[in-house]
Amino acid sequence: MFDSKKIVAVIVTRNRIDKLKVAYRKIICQHIEGLVIVNNLSSDETKSWLESLDEPRLVVYHSEKNLGGAGGFNIGFKIALKKYNCDWILCFDDDAYPYDNAIKNFLDLEIDSTVGGVAAAVFLPDGTICQMNRPIFNPFSNIKKFLPAFLKGEKNYHVPDSFYFKNYCMEIDASSFVGCFIRSSLVRGKLGFPRKDLFLYIDDLIYTLQIGKLGYKLLFSPSVKFIHDCETVNNGSVYPIWRLYYLIRNNIELLRKQAGFVFPFAFLSKVGSWLLKIRFFENKKLFMKVFFFAVLDGLRKDFSKDIDLIRLKFDGK
Repeated sequence: MFDSKKIVAVIVTRNRIDKLKVAYRKIICQHIEGLVIVNNLSSDETKSWLESLDEPRLVVYHSEKNLGGAGGFNIGFKIALKKYNCDWILCFDDDAYPYDNAIKNFLDLEIDSTVGGVAAAVFLPDGTICQMNRPIFNPFSNIKKFLPAFLKGEKNYHVPDSFYFKNYCMEIDASSFVGCFIRSSLVRGKLGFPRKDLFLYIDDLIYTLQIGKLGYKLLFSPSVKFIHDCETVNNGSVYPIWRLYYLIRNNIELLRKQAGFVFPFAFLSKVGSWLLKIRFFENKKLFMKVFFFAVLDGLRKDFSKDIDLIRLKFDGK
């Protein structure tokens, strides 16, 4: 028996009015029940533009502080479930948008009650695969996945290029929030809402990883396509130094969720690859400072530091 598919989309935005306009235009013309846009304390014209829109399916939330992507999706999911009678929540960033047939292709999928989430195939505007949104397998879920990942590196637990050109869905373990459909009954139930304390980066992988742990399938659908017009280069090497803190701290939390009792060994095997990121930063001393605090907070599960404190500590502003 296949399920109903009433969809509400959730977009989190901050200071990217031009890209938000594209995302809005691309989703509002498709078959959705509603759209929630969380404005993360934008200082550009985002607020006035959103308030000028005359669209009955739209709900706008203006946050009084920067909640980060994680906090934005946390409140966006809550609004979606409160305001709409939906079966699925679709989430994506303000610099991402669906192909013209993305929602139709999702509606055409034969999805039964064992499926808890569906991840889209995400591409850059030039048509190449967006590396930062490539879904992953959990290398610690069984020995067949662990050995290739351990011996040959990270690429062996990311979805390979060939998956993007299949004509059927494949089961995965975790995905980004760009073009991710989450079953709303799971959000209301055991899955709950995204963790707002993670603020930025990896929060989506940690969240979607729980779908499989709850006994549901997370599928990758190559027929449901999204564009991510992101400013970060495809190898993920360009970002402000303060963002490195969240990237490393939250990666430690993801690794803890993936590895279970072998986490200490998994952590030691990953430290070297994180340290290699130093080559992308001019200020090596500052990099090591950020790295130290991120690792310390990740290991002791300290997610209390807000964005203002992090930027003051590492950017001096």
